[in-house]
Amino acid sequence: MPPSMVFPLPGASVDLDQSDRNQVRIVNMNRQLSGDYQCEVSADAPLFHTDIRSAPLTVVDPPFRAPQISISEDVYSRGDVLRANCSVDESYPVPNITWIIDDHKVAETVSWTSELDFKERSAFSQIAISIEDAEPYRMGITYTSSSLNRVYHNPYYDEKKLNHDVIQYTLVPPPTGQFSLECASTIYDLYSRKSEPVYIRMADAPYPAPRSRSVTGDESSGVRRSSKALLTLVSAITSVYLTL
Repeated sequence: MPPSMVFPLPGASVDLDQSDRNQVRIVNMNRQLSGDYQCEVSADAPLFHTDIRSAPLTVVDPPFRAPQISISEDVYSRGDVLRANCSVDESYPVPNITWIIDDHKVAETVSWTSELDFKERSAFSQIAISIEDAEPYRMGITYTSSSLNRVYHNPYYDEKKLNHDVIQYTLVPPPTGQFSLECASTIYDLYSRKSEPVYIRMADAPYPAPRSRSVTGDESSGVRRSSKALLTLVSAITSVYLTL
């Protein structure tokens, strides 16, 4: 007696009204309470048989903002290499970053989180898109799976000193010449958020219309002057003929 007892643990607050012999409800949890949770069942005297089961639990502290994306150029030509950066605010655990082209996942950067360190950290990924002109634009499984890269890096180095791996991706531009680029940050199946899409289009490079020297420029002026002279001469001849 009493039938239920709560032992103090820093950061953990047990809701006794919602707890019983089958479940325990813990409220106001923080990320320091991540770890292995155990349930122990003991028999009475004299044998006191005991059985224990455990399962991991991670308390997620997601980023405050959506991922931020920046790109070197939003207009491209054949053979260009476009570079894009995706950054995510601090969170726990460190989120994974997925690159998306025209609603198709093309690459993923997987971040590692230490079980002994509960500090929030930011995430960063960079992709270099080489624009090719070798084959028709292809969508679907061939488009995504054959070029899927996973880049693993240690997020605990100082980002200013860390030489991040750059994902290399080759793209044959679509017939329209325009495609969209996004990045998404995910933490398990609890958190997923996309950046605003960036629309990248092929540079318009129309050839200038050839200059018609018979319509504009000095020659056209000469043609107009010659026409006026001819008309004056015809008028003069007509006047002479009428006089005679």
